Amino acid sequence: MRIWVLNLDAELELASAGPYQTRQALARTLQPWIERARSLLSPGDRLLDDAQPLPFLVPQGPPLGACWCPTPSALRRLSRAGVALPPSPSLSVLREVNQRRFYLGLGGGAPGARYFDDEASLYAALEARAGSPWLFKRRFGFAGRGQRRLGHELSADDRRWLTDSLRQGGLLGEPWLEIEREVCQHGMLDAGGGLQLGEPCWQHTDAQRAWLGSTQVAPGELTGEARRALQRSAEHAAQALSGAGYFGPFGVDAYFWRTPRGALEFNPLGELNARYTMGFSVGMSTQKTASARDVT
Repeated sequence: MRIWVLNLDAELELASAGPYQTRQALARTLQPWIERARSLLSPGDRLLDDAQPLPFLVPQGPPLGACWCPTPSALRRLSRAGVALPPSPSLSVLREVNQRRFYLGLGGGAPGARYFDDEASLYAALEARAGSPWLFKRRFGFAGRGQRRLGHELSADDRRWLTDSLRQGGLLGEPWLEIEREVCQHGMLDAGGGLQLGEPCWQHTDAQRAWLGSTQVAPGELTGEARRALQRSAEHAAQALSGAGYFGPFGVDAYFWRTPRGALEFNPLGELNARYTMGFSVGMSTQKTASARDVT
């Protein structure tokens, strides 16, 4: 049995310079997603917020805790409830591997993606691609938050948003792509470098590219070449994560996109999340097809 904290707003805490607490309005917004994230719980597991008192759940001793992402606030909640804390990477490691610059350094992001730290280079890039939109992403983000599609003509609010993003540690800029289908690969990395990979999943998203649902890729739906590229991408990400001191769940987002000339291309590393994801339980549900590797 495990007692869970589903802190789906972990990226906001990672971006915060001081102590973090989820605002009530955000907590209400996240509640439907927390209900969907219950798919991560095994039979007998409980959410920390469930009404049943913990001492009566496990009379023989404190249960083990689990987090969507083991941020300081999530671990504090578990500790105050008398729950045994799970082994976790440090806050500095969580920040390093979850910022967008990390996966950009692995060759991730859209073709032509760049990380911007100053206004001069950012606006020069916008000017150079006049008429072609960019998708800008703040250093940390989740569920489509912290993203904005911008063209050459910027409103005052667009400029304010860009300035604020640069103050918060910079932002990733990607040429806007026409994505046709998204696919993801989930994995679990242990502290010794052992890797278990799940099955590829189709990822269904809305117009803002926020998650709606996940389904396992059926046999024959993904070409062997794309499947191998996705697996190599997940293994490469796992090696980098392990080298940075991270262990735990992660997910690689990939996609098929259409070029202006009509060709269909595959990007095997669009994004990397070093935490649980909404589709994790779907991707990792078929243990017999998961693979274990030593990536250190």
